[in-house]
Amino acid sequence: MPHGNGDVEWEQVIRDMITRSTASAPTDPGVYRMPCGNCYVDFFLTSDGSERWLVPGDERSYTRDTVAIARHGDHPWERLYTLAHAATEIRRRATMEGTHIEVLVDELAAIAAVEDALEDEEIARIARERLAGGAEIPLADLARKFGVNLDEL
Repeated sequence: MPHGNGDVEWEQVIRDMITRSTASAPTDPGVYRMPCGNCYVDFFLTSDGSERWLVPGDERSYTRDTVAIARHGDHPWERLYTLAHAATEIRRRATMEGTHIEVLVDELAAIAAVEDALEDEEIARIARERLAGGAEIPLADLARKFGVNLDEL
């Protein structure tokens, strides 16, 4: 049952929260890490100028208000680079260094491959050391019981 004035106060509190949350939301379309620090959103404008906010893994389209309220946290919004930004930067660097784009891309791919291999080694090391489900059997031993070689992952 409505309590008259109390409802109006709560409505204003909610409106103020929406205003504060949306004030810090991005206005420039792009891909962003959200304030929770764990989620991402792709903000873009459609051909009719309306905003669309897509969250990876979620088939729904959100509005500025729903994203800003539902996806909050202590971190600032962080704009991430898109493939278009990366292509522009690669072209700029290749021009600045006087090299062919293909050469620069090959160099960047080699660096990424080394970093990926190092990360894979670290993950495998941690997995081998971690105990399986709190039991006293190392994960590597448990994996071997099921025919899985963690070094091949």
